[in-house]
Amino acid sequence: MRIVKPFSAFWALVVMAGFAELGYVTLNISAMPVYLREVVGLGESTIAAVGSVFLLTEAVFRAPMGMLSDHIGRRRLIVLGPLLTVFTSLATLVASHPLHFVVLRALDGLGAAMLWPAVYAAIGDSVPPHKRAWAMSFLNMTYMSGIALGPLAGGLVNDLTGARQASFYLTACLFTVATLIAWRFYPRDGCVPNGADDKSGEKLSLRAFLSALRIAPGHMLLAFVVFFAIGLVMLLVKLYAMDEFGVSETLFGVGLVVPALAIAALSLPLGRLADRLGRTRSIRWGLTLAAGVVWSVVAPSKPPIAWVLVAAALGAICFVLTFAAWMAELSEIDPERRGVILGAAGTAQGIGSILGALLGGFLYEHVPLALGETIIPAHRTPFVGCALMLTLGALLSWVVLKHDRARPHQR
Repeated sequence: MRIVKPFSAFWALVVMAGFAELGYVTLNISAMPVYLREVVGLGESTIAAVGSVFLLTEAVFRAPMGMLSDHIGRRRLIVLGPLLTVFTSLATLVASHPLHFVVLRALDGLGAAMLWPAVYAAIGDSVPPHKRAWAMSFLNMTYMSGIALGPLAGGLVNDLTGARQASFYLTACLFTVATLIAWRFYPRDGCVPNGADDKSGEKLSLRAFLSALRIAPGHMLLAFVVFFAIGLVMLLVKLYAMDEFGVSETLFGVGLVVPALAIAALSLPLGRLADRLGRTRSIRWGLTLAAGVVWSVVAPSKPPIAWVLVAAALGAICFVLTFAAWMAELSEIDPERRGVILGAAGTAQGIGSILGALLGGFLYEHVPLALGETIIPAHRTPFVGCALMLTLGALLSWVVLKHDRARPHQR
């Protein structure tokens, strides 16, 4: 068996995750909403429902796939996950009935459920505890790069070709590259590096999943609330920009590039900051600031587009600070069952995302808010809900997170 140093495996994961995240952002945030509305003719609530199937499937299978990665190793799932979406991206172009899109998005969700718990667990396997927030910040960097380039890449290829289908060929190429990187450069691993082969049977069981929930119920609740907030607006951001400001697909992508790439560049220093501040303070401060940012753009009147861009950048900074610390926190709860716990948290996050997305789509299409004589249009209502749920998440973080599990000076 070829031996690959953990450091080499770490960089293979980072590069592969960059292509995969770019693919998922292009597919779910840029390509699918516009294609389903402009070509297939579906309404926003139906579009959100189709997108929610992706989130639901990912949520349901994250925990089992996390357990499976503990049992059979990370590599098989890291290779198979993006490979599955190569197929679904191309199959979308021949789909016609809404049920076809539902099935394809379910397969996408299964692929994501295979990929991300295994990737995060593999990062935890490869990096010592006192550097984990820093290491997770590399994945944040790839995430922000995907947000920066995904809408631009998908919108630009559509606008240049004059065809809404073009971005699906792009996503197929991106996931092909991710698959090849994982297959070629990530080491073969019949079991996880930290061993415990005698416990692998227990890890691959419902009892192990329920045990993970019992170990950290507060963490699971916090994950649900925060991702419910994100789900409310996640699938609607591009449609909101088109409806509120009348931007083209390309202009929407261009508007995200500079702030998102700037945040990607800040990911590493923010990861180090999370290590220095401690995970608890980073999560609390990040969620509190994020709630404040969203509240700043939910006024009844149309917000200035310049401030919306600034708020998006500030919100991204909060996300990067919080998420690096959050994933590092989860990875330290029980190192021997890292895949199980990360998968269970992913399930809680996914359930929150899908419920938020379903509600967000309904609110966007049907529910304006009346505050006395002031009317908030329906397409802004999901953002009000997002602000409320982030505020609740910030409050929960002060109750759930008691102390840091590992601080740099302890190592």
